[in-house]
Amino acid sequence: MTQIFATDEFAEWFAELGREDGDAVIHVVTLLELSGVLLGAPHSSALLGARFPLRELRPKQGRSPLRIVYAFDPRRDAVLIIGGDKSGDPKFYEHIIPRAERIWKEYLAEQEAGEHEEEEDEP
Repeated sequence: MTQIFATDEFAEWFAELGREDGDAVIHVVTLLELSGVLLGAPHSSALLGARFPLRELRPKQGRSPLRIVYAFDPRRDAVLIIGGDKSGDPKFYEHIIPRAERIWKEYLAEQEAGEHEEEEDEP
């Protein structure tokens, strides 16, 4: 199984979701935990145009406007970077990719500095 970690930005977004959307996100994150790098379409795909190997999770097999940007860190753990709702926003990816890249860059720097070591010991 793949270890799943979440950034503060993802946790804040997730906390604002209603029950149905939250359950859909939990379901797709569970699939990621079970399948790891093998999770593919329709639940996951690469984000085109990103400078890093970022991916997106699509709840409800892509029939939901919710998207979760994630990546695999050097340890091959999955890190949920940020979530968003693309409904009604034709420039959703133009906005979320740069933000996710900034968060991811900070996360990797923190990990390199040993700031995420305590997470590794959690059950």
